[in-house]
Amino acid sequence: MRRSAFTLIEMMIAITLFSVVMIFLYQTMATVDRSNRFYSEKLEDITYDQTLIKTLYLDLSLSLPNKGSIENIDRKTDMLFLQTSHVIHTHVMPYVVYFVKEHHLYRVESATPLSYPFESNINVLIDDFGTLEKFRIYKNSTHFLIDISRDGKEENLFKVRHLNAE
Repeated sequence: MRRSAFTLIEMMIAITLFSVVMIFLYQTMATVDRSNRFYSEKLEDITYDQTLIKTLYLDLSLSLPNKGSIENIDRKTDMLFLQTSHVIHTHVMPYVVYFVKEHHLYRVESATPLSYPFESNINVLIDDFGTLEKFRIYKNSTHFLIDISRDGKEENLFKVRHLNAE
């Protein structure tokens, strides 16, 4: 007797095997998706940290040594006023202020010297560097020491030297 088709049992076995393979593929796909989300979040954190540290480093290292001040706001935050040759935007605005408000670190660039509280009619560019738990800066004649930490993240502590110090 010659068969030209599959039996019902053979079809059910094939469908069962196909279903098992599809379940394993789905689980693998879900695992890959979870790991992609995890590493994407880690990459965003690293990118944020590196952008903040790079900007702070360039601002502080290119600042004029005797043209800045640090005001202590509380135990965890300082306000930094400085004059620097580093600019983020296309406009030349050498006066920079870093301050924390509602756990957000802001960088303000201005063409004229700034004082706090800020006037409402000044022309400035403001950058938000995200949430911070701690922003402390210490200064001597040739170096800055920066202590930064974000909520739940490890603390960053680094030293910056004035490049144009006497």
